[in-house]
Amino acid sequence: MLLKELDKKLDTECKVIFNKDDRVFSLSKAMGLTFQVFLELEGNDKYLLVYIPKENLENEGSSAKYLSSTTENEGYLISTVTIEESLYELLTSLDEVQSSTSFDLTVENGSLTARFHFHHSAIPQLSRILGKSPNLKHLVKELYLHPTPGFISHLEHKNREFPLRVLVYSIPYSNVKGKIARSLFDEGGVAESAAVFSTSVFNKVIFYGTSETKTALKPVFPGSRIYEMLFEDMNIGIISVISNVMNSLGLKRFKVFFKKVDNSIRIIVLVQKFDAMKHISESFTYFGRADIPVELHLSRDYSDDVWETL
Repeated sequence: MLLKELDKKLDTECKVIFNKDDRVFSLSKAMGLTFQVFLELEGNDKYLLVYIPKENLENEGSSAKYLSSTTENEGYLISTVTIEESLYELLTSLDEVQSSTSFDLTVENGSLTARFHFHHSAIPQLSRILGKSPNLKHLVKELYLHPTPGFISHLEHKNREFPLRVLVYSIPYSNVKGKIARSLFDEGGVAESAAVFSTSVFNKVIFYGTSETKTALKPVFPGSRIYEMLFEDMNIGIISVISNVMNSLGLKRFKVFFKKVDNSIRIIVLVQKFDAMKHISESFTYFGRADIPVELHLSRDYSDDVWETL
């Protein structure tokens, strides 16, 4: 199964624009740029980590120095923005929508913006989550809910904002220990990590089955052949370790897919081009420490023809 066949399987997109002010948001609007954002929790403190490419600040130095608390990380100025408990709770509750994936949190044109894709059968659940938010009208400026243009369209858009790199690794299939996961892979299924808004480890995966799929898992919608399971139930422990490392380094993965090819599991990752070598280096380091043979099959700039081979 080629990944492009999955493009609109999750057929609904939700986009939420929040009411939130900060100097870094004003900088985004003034520069006409989009900044990538991570949601972070440290003790009782909730905050946003806003990644600003330093190359974009060459002509904005006088504005950048007035930002809230900042640190630097290889090409980025990272601005820390404290957020309210109510906003944190709403964001993390969106992670719970069944079949949801493609989470993306950004500052666009001065506004904190969240996007994710999911199967339309979860619209009632999303509606309940929104309805339970006591401060919805104060937290949310605009909300859009519509058929998705597909994750490929989304990635093409991201590539115009932040040039992307496609990385493909493989490790021996024997590293997949989960019984249900192995049966789905053996029948041609493909898994997608549902990376959430926070930098916590992937907490679930979406499995896309085929006409050959026979599993005790209940699909998210009858006949959809789309399944959801906890990431830990795939039982590929080293992937969780590497994911934690990437999160600690602020390495955003825009997509991560897993598929079986012969006697290996292919790991297809889309990252910012600027982060590609860091991702490759850390992957080799941690697979090596776990004594797991790893091969790098592809490292190329993103273009729409890449989907003809993945």
